[in-house]
Amino acid sequence: MKINWYLLTAGGLRGQPSPAGWPKGDPAKLGESWFDVQDASTEELRQFLTPLDLHPLQLARCLDSVDDPSVVSFGKAVLMEYPAAFEQLSADRAYLTILMKAPVLVTARHGPMPVLDELVQSLTGDNAPEVVHLPQLLFLILDQFADVSVEAQIAIRDQILRLAKSIAETPEAVGASELSRVRWQVENLVSLIEDQLYCISSLNASDNEALQDPHRKAYIQDLVSETEIAQRGVYRLESRVNDLYNDYQVAGNDRVERRLRLLTIVSAITLPLGLIAGLLGMNVGGLPGTTLGSGFAIVVAAMALIVVVEYWYLKHRGWFD
Repeated sequence: MKINWYLLTAGGLRGQPSPAGWPKGDPAKLGESWFDVQDASTEELRQFLTPLDLHPLQLARCLDSVDDPSVVSFGKAVLMEYPAAFEQLSADRAYLTILMKAPVLVTARHGPMPVLDELVQSLTGDNAPEVVHLPQLLFLILDQFADVSVEAQIAIRDQILRLAKSIAETPEAVGASELSRVRWQVENLVSLIEDQLYCISSLNASDNEALQDPHRKAYIQDLVSETEIAQRGVYRLESRVNDLYNDYQVAGNDRVERRLRLLTIVSAITLPLGLIAGLLGMNVGGLPGTTLGSGFAIVVAAMALIVVVEYWYLKHRGWFD
């Protein structure tokens, strides 16, 4: 188990020596602290959370191996199981367990989260933004993952745009597997943002004491609005993917129609030629031209003339358009 410990002091986040477990002393006297726990086993996480004296339901939810979006609030403590990462090529999600009980914020990672590492660097490095209380820090963590979801949404939108252009210009270069992959990515992102919105809305509606101050609650309300906008955007992506499928099917039907039309034209041209060849090929007496030395040339010329006339007629009627 790895624990990163940060203190909120003088409006900033300050890294502390990584403890092997819970720092000595009363949690209430540590000052506003953020403990970021990584690679913890169930028993290690249980021992680490014991000093916080959590409600049994919250503790059981923290230790549960099943990852489902949820918010559990009792008194001063609020627990959130938050779907934190979007991976375009995988349906598996990395969940972040977030526990806030003033003056402590605990995050337990379930999976790799480089985005959270980037946030830590931005909050502890030079020119770091001011962070004055835990609800603001909680907002920054959730907002960081919301930004990742929006970036994924933009990337998929650009991918849909490229596919739409390919279908319009060279439809044969686009395969059904590409469209299926994009549709799956959109559905995966829709599910992720819906779960994130559920968690954030539940957090906004919780009765946690630390979130009741209007100024602090405004952070969470702003995040709800941002996630709702992202949800509407990803729903529009669903509509655009459906339109893309329709365009692909229309282009495919057009290709099939052109091929069938070509086969029909070829059949229409060769049908009278086959009829003539069949008649002249009968092994019976009285066939015209059998005694003429130029009979074969006359028949070939007549057949060529028929082809030319049929081609002119079909082209004039727009069959080749």
